[in-house]
Amino acid sequence: MPYYHSYSGSQSARAPLLPAHRPPAASGFSADLYARVARRYCHPTFNLGTTFVSGVRGPVFERVVRATPFWTLTAFDRASINPDVDSPSVLVLPPYAGHCPTLVRDTIATFMPGHAVYVAGWADARQVPLSAGAFGLDEAIEAIADMVIEIGGRVHLVAVTEAGIIGVAAAALLAGRGRPPATLTLIGGPIDCRADNAGLAAGATARGVDWFLQAMIAPVPPPFEGAYREVFPGFFTLTGFPTYGFDRSLTDPKELFLSLITGDGDDADGRRGFFDEFLAVMDVPAEFMLQWIETVLINRPFTAAASQTGHPHATPPLAGIPLMTVEAGMDAFGGGGQTHAAHMMTSTPSEGCRHTEEDVGRFALFSGARWRASVFPRVADFIASHTSQEEPSCTALAEDLLTLSGLTPAFAARLNREGFYFVRQLARLDEAAAVQLDRRLGIATQPIVAQVSHQARRHLAGTGAVLNRRDGKAI
Repeated sequence: MPYYHSYSGSQSARAPLLPAHRPPAASGFSADLYARVARRYCHPTFNLGTTFVSGVRGPVFERVVRATPFWTLTAFDRASINPDVDSPSVLVLPPYAGHCPTLVRDTIATFMPGHAVYVAGWADARQVPLSAGAFGLDEAIEAIADMVIEIGGRVHLVAVTEAGIIGVAAAALLAGRGRPPATLTLIGGPIDCRADNAGLAAGATARGVDWFLQAMIAPVPPPFEGAYREVFPGFFTLTGFPTYGFDRSLTDPKELFLSLITGDGDDADGRRGFFDEFLAVMDVPAEFMLQWIETVLINRPFTAAASQTGHPHATPPLAGIPLMTVEAGMDAFGGGGQTHAAHMMTSTPSEGCRHTEEDVGRFALFSGARWRASVFPRVADFIASHTSQEEPSCTALAEDLLTLSGLTPAFAARLNREGFYFVRQLARLDEAAAVQLDRRLGIATQPIVAQVSHQARRHLAGTGAVLNRRDGKAI
């Protein structure tokens, strides 16, 4: 596995390192692009120092709740204007497919103003010694169950892309133990791969697990702490292998990245920072990756048919757990109804919350302006409706900023940075506050916020259900 050894060796040598004999599959790479991709990026930190709470910016303190060799549960504590008001507890599950958990930094930052946020931090397998044992799919599911119990109370699970299958299984496991999560939200990712637009499940079935074992797995070389542990090298995540297509052995990372963030609405600076996050990868235990491929792509046990086979009167795995699923219209791997299929595992499949964000790629579902201005308000309303004592609701109550005419994702992103995510927040602004916000945005000479605020009030006036629901607190 010359790729892995040249890639991992670059970190121990403290400098980028090209292989002496590049494998034939890499012939399409230019030397400078390969050097940039192949060098190890330092694992980034979340670096979330402040957030808005009720319109006031305050400090955020990152706290490790529990740490094990393979995972860490981290809490993001922030001051509350009204300590007597409990914020919903949200546990974010990052994808476990080669990217660092900080890939969901924007997801966490957006939740923080109105929620008590926790994140499941997966460890880099090359830093986990062999003595720590194995960590497969079952261990990951148990880990999430342990995290929910550690947090205590009503916990809302939010699983991002490939973590969806872990979130579904963990929710079912917790329900069987009498500790179901308050809600489960799946943001992208495959659940039922019968809707297989990219042909990945068919390709995986044709090749079999043995092919993946030979093509994707390598031992960690010394001097890493996890030396000789079998892993899926994070480098393959940057080439789009295996999730981008089995017919393309290597993909330009920039091309892959741009396809994943299609329609995110962020500017060049925002994308540049996120690209660095994209390049910072880690190794995944071989047993986890192989079991994930076999379970999700080949066996597909979470389909509606599989969950009911032989048990016509069996209780559905997610019975009684409020479920929301979000898909990207341009996500070939996890789109086309694959995520929405999870509703067939609930006791009321026709009543679940489904949302498809059209014309966007996978990463735009949880990072960037479209996530903050369109997806997050729907998810936050879904969680709020199952936190309050009012009648639970679905996406009809979502007040995302992009429902206002003339408000572009780019301008919505600027409002997000000032702590504004919902139409109701703009509707509460009086003239003085609108002028002040225009000044902070640098558009005092051509005030926009006051106009948008008037439009927001008209929008809410036409939806009495929204006006009469609980305040939700400005964030």
